[in-house]
Amino acid sequence: MPMISRRTLYLSRYMASGASFQSIGYSFRVAHNTVGKIETCLALLNTLSPLCFPQPSKTLWAMKSERFATLWNFPCCVGALDGKHVRIECPSHAGSLFFNYKHFHSIQLQAVVDADLMFIVTDVGEYGRNNDGAAFKTSDFGKALMNKELDLPNPSLIPGTDEEMPYHFVADEAYPLNLNIMRPFDGRNLNNTRRVFNQRLSRARKVVECAFGILSRKWEIFQRPLRVQVDNAETIVKAALHNFVRARDGEMRPETSTEMDTVEHLH
Repeated sequence: MPMISRRTLYLSRYMASGASFQSIGYSFRVAHNTVGKIETCLALLNTLSPLCFPQPSKTLWAMKSERFATLWNFPCCVGALDGKHVRIECPSHAGSLFFNYKHFHSIQLQAVVDADLMFIVTDVGEYGRNNDGAAFKTSDFGKALMNKELDLPNPSLIPGTDEEMPYHFVADEAYPLNLNIMRPFDGRNLNNTRRVFNQRLSRARKVVECAFGILSRKWEIFQRPLRVQVDNAETIVKAALHNFVRARDGEMRPETSTEMDTVEHLH
């Protein structure tokens, strides 16, 4: 078997099972440092990124908005924004930089997900101690959004009305309210209109949480701390983003989104 195929096999076993380099090396009768060659992740990332992460444009954002309107009944939404803490072992001399509010060490994955649970934009590597809002503001995507550099389409009419709405991302309370970021109303004593709005926004926003859940279940490596250097952990996370795999599952259908709502209601 060619060396590149063997290394791909080692990487697949490592990411899918979460087993240690030593355990995989023992299974294949190779040294653990051979299993842990990060070049395979880099090759995978460089090969698949142009295919799985097309350059955002007005046309792409408009297509994403149509899917959100069809599947989640939320017009002018181009993506759901959220962050995930990826567990790592504490790096040497890191102090509390990576220690998060959940009481473990992590790096942050900030992501925008479309209506079909596909990643559109990602940013990996922020310190775990920072919250989602702080990580968003320092990310390249956050800076581009705040500086209006994302090439979003012009505002569009809300279906059935003569009111215009800007194209936007849906997020939770951790993110700043912005012309292009929609977040729920604060407080518990909400009138019926605001309560219904929060429910509708939550329904659209949950796609990003589902995408993180799929990511963790497809790659068991995220069920335990990554025992590698921080730079390598960032590369592994980027290589695991599952658009290539998710695309082979097919697009979501309207009845699928209804089934997800039913399951959520039952729980």
